[in-house]
Amino acid sequence: MHVTISKRLLESPSNFKKTKYVQELVSEIREKIEKDDQKIVYNDEELTELILSVCRCNDFDVIVKDTGKHIVVDKNRLLEWVRDKLLPNTVLLKIDEEDLVRLFIFSTEITYRMFLGGTRATVTQKGFRERRRTFESILVDQFTGKLGEVAVKKFLENCFSANIELDWEISEDISKYRSDILNAKKIISIKTSPTLAGVWAEADIGFDYGIFVKCSVPLHPILQFFIEVCGFSSLLDFADKKIPPDDEIFKGYLQAIRNRVKDYKCGEFKTEIKCFICGYFETSKYKPIKEGVVLPYLGKVREERYIVPIPELKWTEKDWKKFLEDNGLI
Repeated sequence: MHVTISKRLLESPSNFKKTKYVQELVSEIREKIEKDDQKIVYNDEELTELILSVCRCNDFDVIVKDTGKHIVVDKNRLLEWVRDKLLPNTVLLKIDEEDLVRLFIFSTEITYRMFLGGTRATVTQKGFRERRRTFESILVDQFTGKLGEVAVKKFLENCFSANIELDWEISEDISKYRSDILNAKKIISIKTSPTLAGVWAEADIGFDYGIFVKCSVPLHPILQFFIEVCGFSSLLDFADKKIPPDDEIFKGYLQAIRNRVKDYKCGEFKTEIKCFICGYFETSKYKPIKEGVVLPYLGKVREERYIVPIPELKWTEKDWKKFLEDNGLI
């Protein structure tokens, strides 16, 4: 079973999602997995982005023909990728898990310190011109950026009974190349991407290993946290008391907001963050990519670092056992 896909669609995730035969392909893949009694944790939009990534980089050798204008994808190989690689290497994180609570506290504190000058991190953003970022945007970036570390820890501990210690310290004096797994023998970088359609894994120069994770992060993760731990309902109750009963406009706003979050009850933890552990690579086997090099689906490299195609990552059970043994984690 094959499907032909225009290569122009690979350049645009939005057009890829809207194309009818792509939607049919996603539905067909999902239905086949469900018939195998395997739980699909990804919704159709997420699965579409992940399939786009596979088609872009030919992961699992799903492409059987490339005409220059089109690619021909083997549906069976794509199904095998979902069944054998994606699902077994996906971790679900719930907001009430201890390490996710630690992550929220860590992200809040490091963001405060950034604004007070207590870390080497900056509150400006590189681009056409430097611009000052808001507290909220930095907080979400910190939360998302470290989310993959929490996912990797859960994955390695649950699947391999490994002992994983994450780095939660915030200090001006920490080494530039401090390992993201503190108790590992070598220096390990864990990078998180909120973009499921990406095709490149990364690690900064100075690290021995790079682990790459894709996470499907809620649109407003910090707000979602407050909703489920009851902080948001307290805010709405406070506002309800302060606004006069005859203020129909704002009473209407409050009711509309309550309606939007009615499916998420205070103290009921429903949100699950999906993280796909794509795999790892050893930096000693690659050369850093120079600044200014242009890579497909990534663009211009802004800083020299290791950048590796996702199909080249090590991800099997045997690979992970070797990684853990080499780093003294099991």
